[in-house]
Amino acid sequence: MSVSKKSGTGALRAGAIGAAAGVVAALGVISMTAEAQQAPRLLAPPVAADGTLSFADLVERVRPAVVSVLVEREVQRPQLPSQLEEFFRFRFGDPDDFFGSPFGEEGTERMQAQGSGFFVDGEGHIVTNNHVIDGADRIQVRLNDGAVLSAELVGADPLTDLAVLKVDPPKNQPFVKFAEDVNLRVGDWVVAVGNPFGLSGTVTAGIVSAIGGEGRDATYVDFIQIDAPINRGNSGGPTFDLKGRVVGVNTAIYSTNGGNMGIGFAIPARVAKETVAQLIRNGSVVRGWLGVSIQPVTTEIAAALGRKEAKGALVAEVIPDTPAERAGFRSGDLVLALEGKEIADPRDLTRSVAALPPGQKVKVRVLRDGSERTLTVTLGSRDESPAAANRPEPRGGEDSLSTDLGLRVSELNGPLRQQFRIPEDVRGVVVTGVRRGSPAETAGLRTGMVILEVDGAPATSPNALKKVIEDAQKAGKEAVLMRFQAGEVKQFGALPLKTAE
Repeated sequence: MSVSKKSGTGALRAGAIGAAAGVVAALGVISMTAEAQQAPRLLAPPVAADGTLSFADLVERVRPAVVSVLVEREVQRPQLPSQLEEFFRFRFGDPDDFFGSPFGEEGTERMQAQGSGFFVDGEGHIVTNNHVIDGADRIQVRLNDGAVLSAELVGADPLTDLAVLKVDPPKNQPFVKFAEDVNLRVGDWVVAVGNPFGLSGTVTAGIVSAIGGEGRDATYVDFIQIDAPINRGNSGGPTFDLKGRVVGVNTAIYSTNGGNMGIGFAIPARVAKETVAQLIRNGSVVRGWLGVSIQPVTTEIAAALGRKEAKGALVAEVIPDTPAERAGFRSGDLVLALEGKEIADPRDLTRSVAALPPGQKVKVRVLRDGSERTLTVTLGSRDESPAAANRPEPRGGEDSLSTDLGLRVSELNGPLRQQFRIPEDVRGVVVTGVRRGSPAETAGLRTGMVILEVDGAPATSPNALKKVIEDAQKAGKEAVLMRFQAGEVKQFGALPLKTAE
């Protein structure tokens, strides 16, 4: 599977991952005694009877809960432009002789792909990655014993890249549980189980390499970085600690060639547990929403504000008709704390707000005109207001551009010009996020580029850009022609469109 974006529920620190007092009885794990609970949490590497390092006992307990996720989806058959087809015929002959199918024929074809997943209860709920099942019209799971079951999608959350499936499980199907309240540390042993390249039940071991890494579009996730080999097909599989508790969900790799290079990423257990619980309960995830565009506090900005440390989140813009505007937020406010918890940076604020339910009243401490004050705001929902979709904050929010095309854009304001070094005479909308493997990436768009025109119409605002694309979708167009600028270079790219439903 292609891996990139996706995504916990605010201010969720990977270091806060933890474990319950015992593991699943169905896997034969005995609950810890009171003495064991009070003992230091540092665990020695597992050893076999002859004293050698071995994870065999752990693997025997947990592997039956891990499954292969098999998906099928329809994709548009790739076609070459007519000029290229004519050149191909001139140089090489009939393209059908090379490609084995009618060359350039319109239509779709079936694509098969797979990832990994794991049972989290006895009712047949299976956790996997959203990008594994995204766009699938048929989902099956292959159990550890080789049996294949049909699965239905319960719910998915692109922002955390998590999804929940449901099957009719066999009697006494083993399952595992997420860890709670264990301070996972760099250097701890972890074991990853999955199905890379279709090889069922593959086990790799390593250590936690880092905590707090950010990748893809996962604004709400502080990834756990591990060096246990992760390859294509591992996506959605579990990462265990030495007690057999799920401490992470494998979601991405860093690779220049598609294979393992010693850097893998897992969604922390706390993020996954909270997200999965909402998906099982509601079929979707609801997050709190403030309604501001925010930016980091640089050393220079901190000095200008009279602050010794570059901490907090600076409000670049207050979106009209939002909870923030109604609560009295202003551009230039420096958010210092939310409900008494200090805010380290914009990402921290985004996750802290998203972790709270819509409708909750929260107190936000801000710095304004050199003095601190407290604002009380009733949080909204990210999907309740058109402003949330039409004027997304940088690296946040979801609308049709981001969900369908993998593209996030923002109005070109002063802070963004400074951040991406965009000349003052450039007019358009700035790209603030591109999902890996998305149509936007295919078009050649990258974060920091400025979209100048779409199908010949000036891209004067995110709303104008979205309207042109929506009109093209309604007209049945397969792509729109974009003109964009990176640095001093202007170029065109074709943005494939997902047909509006």
